[in-house]
Amino acid sequence: MSSDMQPSSSSSEFPVDVHRQIDAAGYYKKYLRQNVRPDGRKLRAFRTVSVSDLEGRYTPPNLLEGDGAVISSTRLTLGDTHVYCSVKALPVFCEVIMPPSLGSDDLLSVDIELPKQVQSYIYDANGHSANLNFSIASMLSNVLNSDDLIPKSQFRFEDILKRVTSQSTDAVCKYLSQRNLIWKFEVSIVCEEYDGNLTDSCAMVASFALRKAMLPIVLLDISNTSGSYIIRAIDQKLIESALSGDAEVMKLLHNNRRSIEQQLGIELENDNLVDYLSQNILPGSYVGIPLTITALPFTVTFLRFSEETFFVDPTSEEERLGTSVSVYCLSLSDGSFVTQPLNLTCCPGISSDIYSGLKAVALDVISCISNSDI
Repeated sequence: MSSDMQPSSSSSEFPVDVHRQIDAAGYYKKYLRQNVRPDGRKLRAFRTVSVSDLEGRYTPPNLLEGDGAVISSTRLTLGDTHVYCSVKALPVFCEVIMPPSLGSDDLLSVDIELPKQVQSYIYDANGHSANLNFSIASMLSNVLNSDDLIPKSQFRFEDILKRVTSQSTDAVCKYLSQRNLIWKFEVSIVCEEYDGNLTDSCAMVASFALRKAMLPIVLLDISNTSGSYIIRAIDQKLIESALSGDAEVMKLLHNNRRSIEQQLGIELENDNLVDYLSQNILPGSYVGIPLTITALPFTVTFLRFSEETFFVDPTSEEERLGTSVSVYCLSLSDGSFVTQPLNLTCCPGISSDIYSGLKAVALDVISCISNSDI
């Protein structure tokens, strides 16, 4: 914000920029007398959030076994903090199921990457918080792997292949079920530019990306090179070949019809199979269905400047002036919210009345952000 927004004061002994550097707390106190921050925001005002869906800007799925495909790509800006998130789906055969006590049952992983220039900003703002990105990634991973948010049955073909009742046994469905084909997801977040509030930015961009993710409808095919079974997405190229009368592709689709029905949750006939698929190609050039999501996580972070003074959505400069506390919120599919505090141990002495005020602000912010479309 330009210096002409500085409150008038004849007592300042230093130029504005110097005063801001050597006595940031004193510099902020001058603004707080007018209930405003140096960037022009009120204490409880969130910065503008802009979300861009990068659908169509990534390569369409080519789901060969062991590879994967980006099924959602989102960029979010929160003031001058810019984060990018991609969701990658990987089909995996798990013929040996590990007991929960011996192995993780997580089907979704979260990674947050901080380029070197961003790491230095975060270190300067948060002190010895070199593992901040790992802490946020761990929190999101734990939350998103809960069945209460994203039911795991939609990722296991053993469960998927029971959606439509069929009187006949299908070889493809039996093979996929016996080999325990499952979907695994990699949520990758990159903080491209940083000006504070990494927690809220990462939670928002991950939630928006998952909300836009479309799970590919896949086929069981045979590799021309190795002769082994592979998983292949139904993409535009495949459908165009079928529409042109390619007998081999038509046979492939017909052999997989039962599996396609189960994944889509509808009954189809060989006569209308290709027409239905051609009418449901997504902008990403493949046939897919949205994830079933019952709740999504959001956070709203406050900077504690003094005993009873809190800034919502702190910038990197403001993060140097105190400690932060967040309100964690689940936005449920029915429009309701479930909240709980985060990081209260970093801000001792917060009364129930103060937290109630922070919670009210957080709910106002989240209700606006979570209901927006991108």
